[in-house]
Amino acid sequence: MKRNLDSFLKEQPSLPSNSLALSTVPPQKVHLTSSRSSKSTMVTTTIQLNPKEQQLRHLLLDVAKAIDDAGQASEPIVLRWAGGWVRDKLLNIQSHDIDVAINAMTGVPFAQAMCDYCEGPEAMAKHNIGPADIGNLHNVARNPEKSKHLETAMVKMFGLDLDFVNLRKETYTEDSRNPQMEFGTAEEDARRRDATVNALFYNLHDDCVEDFTGGLTDMDAKIIRTPLEPFQTFTDDPLRVLRLVRFASRLQFTIDANTRKFMADPKVLEALRVKISRERVGVELEKMLKGAHPYQALEFIDNLHLFHAIFTDPTQENLPSPDVSRWSVAYTCLDELLKDQSSTSVAGRLITSGDAPYFAWNLAALSPWMMVEDPPNPRKKPSSPPLVATISREGFKAPNRLSDIVAAAHRHREEIMELKDAVCNEKLSVQERDRFGMAIRKWDSPAGTWRLQILNALLVEALETLPEWRRDGSEKQEIFLAGWTSFLDHMAKLDVYEAPSLKAILNGRQLAQALGTKPGKWTGQALEVVLAWQFRNPGETDPAGAIKEVQEQRKELGIPLRQSYLHFRILSDMPETASDLALGGLHGLLSPQNIARLHEISDNLEHSSGRTLEDKLSSLVASKNDDLLQTALAIASHLSLMGDAEMNNPELESIARIICERAIRLEGDEEGFELVTEAAVASFSIMCLGHSLTLDEQVLLKLTAVTDPEDPWTTAIAAKSASKLLADQLVAQRLTDFIVSTVLQDFLKPLFVRSSSRITASGRPSQYAAINDRLPSFTEEQPWKSQVAWVEATMQWAVRMSTELLIQDHWPLFMPVLLGLVEHESIEVKTRGLKILHLFLSKCPDKVLQNTGIGRVFADITFPLLLSLPSVTPEVQSIGILAPAYDVLMKLAESIGSSDDTGRRRLLDKILRDGILAGHFHASQHTRIIHILMQQTTAVVNSLGIYTTKHLTPLLSMISSIMTDPFAVSYPPTVIAATQALDAIIANAWPRIQEGGHVENIIRIISLCWLSVSEEIEHNVAEVSGHDIKGLSWQLKHTAKILEALWVQNASRRPAKLDEVLEQEPRLAKLFPLGLA
Repeated sequence: MKRNLDSFLKEQPSLPSNSLALSTVPPQKVHLTSSRSSKSTMVTTTIQLNPKEQQLRHLLLDVAKAIDDAGQASEPIVLRWAGGWVRDKLLNIQSHDIDVAINAMTGVPFAQAMCDYCEGPEAMAKHNIGPADIGNLHNVARNPEKSKHLETAMVKMFGLDLDFVNLRKETYTEDSRNPQMEFGTAEEDARRRDATVNALFYNLHDDCVEDFTGGLTDMDAKIIRTPLEPFQTFTDDPLRVLRLVRFASRLQFTIDANTRKFMADPKVLEALRVKISRERVGVELEKMLKGAHPYQALEFIDNLHLFHAIFTDPTQENLPSPDVSRWSVAYTCLDELLKDQSSTSVAGRLITSGDAPYFAWNLAALSPWMMVEDPPNPRKKPSSPPLVATISREGFKAPNRLSDIVAAAHRHREEIMELKDAVCNEKLSVQERDRFGMAIRKWDSPAGTWRLQILNALLVEALETLPEWRRDGSEKQEIFLAGWTSFLDHMAKLDVYEAPSLKAILNGRQLAQALGTKPGKWTGQALEVVLAWQFRNPGETDPAGAIKEVQEQRKELGIPLRQSYLHFRILSDMPETASDLALGGLHGLLSPQNIARLHEISDNLEHSSGRTLEDKLSSLVASKNDDLLQTALAIASHLSLMGDAEMNNPELESIARIICERAIRLEGDEEGFELVTEAAVASFSIMCLGHSLTLDEQVLLKLTAVTDPEDPWTTAIAAKSASKLLADQLVAQRLTDFIVSTVLQDFLKPLFVRSSSRITASGRPSQYAAINDRLPSFTEEQPWKSQVAWVEATMQWAVRMSTELLIQDHWPLFMPVLLGLVEHESIEVKTRGLKILHLFLSKCPDKVLQNTGIGRVFADITFPLLLSLPSVTPEVQSIGILAPAYDVLMKLAESIGSSDDTGRRRLLDKILRDGILAGHFHASQHTRIIHILMQQTTAVVNSLGIYTTKHLTPLLSMISSIMTDPFAVSYPPTVIAATQALDAIIANAWPRIQEGGHVENIIRIISLCWLSVSEEIEHNVAEVSGHDIKGLSWQLKHTAKILEALWVQNASRRPAKLDEVLEQEPRLAKLFPLGLA
């Protein structure tokens, strides 16, 4: 069914008001309830439903009638909307959450009946139900420990979140806040609630509000009171104390005097300590401090003497007690500061992020604890959190980030105060820019909130020094704020507010090279010296001064300098020495780093005739790691200076084996071992090209491992030279024999003597593979694990050089290695294994994959990797592994028959369902992962073609959640990929898209995305590339053109309300230029 497209666009919520929405309805009257209501007398009034709510009401009444007609309930069904929605509706506060209370059945069967009813064609037509109007049914099981006392059902309908539950009454025990629940009447359900204003019902059948507890009167008087006697209410469920505080602050109501009297009763507070989990306390506190009126919430807590019940550690006894007699100074000060958000105000400078106000209110709440010293504890580690951080973590289960902020604020408060006092006293040291810059960088780590830490110091000082904080101001307050304003102004003058983002002018490796040593424990401290120098020399781009300063402090820093490092010596400035001759022979074989190193040892090369090549080889064998590079370069230079007749082949072969054994390594702790590899490969090149040496199999085998320039143990020049050597040495049949015999059989096969149970000893698929054959003990015993780097690199070269015929004849030899890599525990090894497997699949004939069953084996080991998602897998690793995993599965799908083949479609369905849709469900907050999933969606949809239609609803739901997110355009590549996926969906599933309201849904998606892009362009946000935004705009226009093609030849298919929408939102005219008739 086509829906009114007005609902597709952003709705502007009405401003909340605390006045009752009763002015347009008749005065409240006392009525006897109807025959469908409870039998007691109650006060009623009426309210005005909006179109969505009215549509939902009619639907629910029809569902109730259907249940009654089917005889599924013991008595006629009566439906009521309960609690917060009714309250907010009467207060003109917009709410999308509705609790549906049912008199004669529990929530789950009723919700299931509603979902079944909505699937009927007649219901869809009568109630105008579109494909996006009803969400999935979620069953929330009973869990008293989480305050879920009955099984409930949740469904999203017409954009409203519905929670279905039966009317109930409660019976409490003395030692628990979890009641015994049973069916009850509307009045019993109302009286069990925490406040009268939350105990109102809207009866769907009678179209009126029912008040059993005086909630309408209390709402009109702006009073919070309990439906029952307050002492019993609070001892039954002490959490209601905090809930009433939250509602009173949120609604700006007062709490009834009789109710207030019992909220801080010692027995109630003891019950709060014994019966309530601290997680629940934290939930209520978070809602208060994230609400619109956190000041009022803290004021209620203060006036009701609830501080020690909330901000405490119930796991410790004999804790010191903070003085809260002047606590109001801190939170009133914060409230006043937040009223001025100008760029040069205190709040404007210190509260700059969206979540900063919430953290600031937490710091104000904990300010009395900031002045309490930790009790002496000789066993406490220096890194242990301070007492105030423990209070936040144990008292109300603060999340880790908040606890980190609290701990950092306490730890750095004294240092902040020292700098602030120095500025106020005009000490000379305050002109030292590096002192402030380095201090801010220190405060900013690890929580990243130095501004909040300064705000905390301000609030605590106010609490310590001011007797009160007056709203009308005072001289003491003006002097106090003037000091902090001077401090903040001084930091602005020094231009250190962005100190945490300053990047060191050179990294640790570059600094070590400049000092002629290798990185070590000293590196971090030395880089701090570099940064301090940068603060003192803003705008300087030459690192020489920073390097000099580090050199001057080398003893204090413990830098092991071995020699002077010579920078950027120009080859043309040098005399015609042995080093020049050597470089001529090594042209193109060494990188600039090795050339510079060769210049360093030029003095040794001048006297190369004094040392024979045998001497140098002996040095290579005996060299420690630190001297390997120098010795390897010396040998390469010596070889480049030798004539053709100076060395015979046996001698060259012996030299090659020594270099191979000693100089080519795939791991090392020292810096620059990849340069040693480069020097070794250069020696091989000189011997082969200059002396026509034929390398033996072992040398060639090692060269295969250095052919990928992405590997850390080689360089681009070394990889290129090694690849050329292998290509020159392995020609025609020798290449095939080398891959099959030397690499696969002699080197790799012995390492995989215990292969996966998915294959037999011969490498063929096993028909009886174990479900889980990767026991820890088995994994550790595999010999190849100690040589994983060699295996990866050599296998990659072997697959890259193999032909289709070679793989067809010898595929079993590849199987153990491919499976071993993909099933490895390390994500990095899995990722590279998948890339190698994809390369293998691109060369393996389709008939081999299908006829032998290895395609099924590869699919089985790859599918689980699609769920390598955060938080189980770090995001960076997840991004790395997902793309090759999907590439493997798509290649396997391509190998199965034609596009109409059932097996191919089944595999593509599984990729979409178990990979993309499941991945989006688990990682929807990780934008770059969603980017990958959207790219894969396009590929899968294009492969499925018209068979995409079976997945249309979940696909559009996923696309909608991405493209309509107002923050999505902050990373345009993801939205562009989602839009391209939408293009593929329209192009392949267009016959079904024209049915069931899908066109309108797609218009809604791209329209909301277009409006977000328009707002981004209007505000000119610097964080987003203009090029990316323009690309996204173009892509959305392209999608709109594809969509318009569905009705360009048949105007009857054009959405009826499109013109109306374009008139109401002119910005959409550029998206649908042909829209207006």
